[in-house]
Amino acid sequence: MAAGLLIALAGLGERVRVEKPWLVAYDAEGHPLWELLATEVEGTTTGWTATEVTVRIFGADGEVAIEAHVAELETDAKGSRWNSTAPVEGEGASFRFCAEGVRWEDEKLRIEGLKFESGELALTAQVATWSRDGRWHLMGAVANYGEWELEFSQGVYQQDKEVLEITKGLVARGWGWEVRAEGAEIDISAKRVVLQGVEVVEA
Repeated sequence: MAAGLLIALAGLGERVRVEKPWLVAYDAEGHPLWELLATEVEGTTTGWTATEVTVRIFGADGEVAIEAHVAELETDAKGSRWNSTAPVEGEGASFRFCAEGVRWEDEKLRIEGLKFESGELALTAQVATWSRDGRWHLMGAVANYGEWELEFSQGVYQQDKEVLEITKGLVARGWGWEVRAEGAEIDISAKRVVLQGVEVVEA
């Protein structure tokens, strides 16, 4: 079932319920943005609610980049913006995550209360955004990697390269030392940490 049919039904001014729907959204060039599978979708004139939902989000290469599961989603009448009303769990090729909530708008995910794992990397972020090029922009984050704990205000995780770049406000602690640095790069597959502009003090 296409999203357009559901939108047309919801526009009739009556309450509409569709069971076991499959909805797909496309960009202006006809490339898939996301597909949604739900146990039930219930629509009104102002939007619709989907329950027991699996969402597959496509990257810029047309492949599924993220698969997420949530008990309930709400959307606007056009289906162009949606947000979770319950905690979310998801995964990709080399990572898994959970979040307090997500919102899809302008071909991006905004994620609140993120907990993220990739290999030996585990991090939390107050707020994150995911774009279709596979970049996770992290704000207010704390990460653990090997013996290091890293606290930083801004960073970017590139899911295709499995690399975390810390770009602002880094404090790293490990091996009995505290390191203040201008930035860092953690290459998960290479198991390598590189710090830039380092000031070291004893912890």
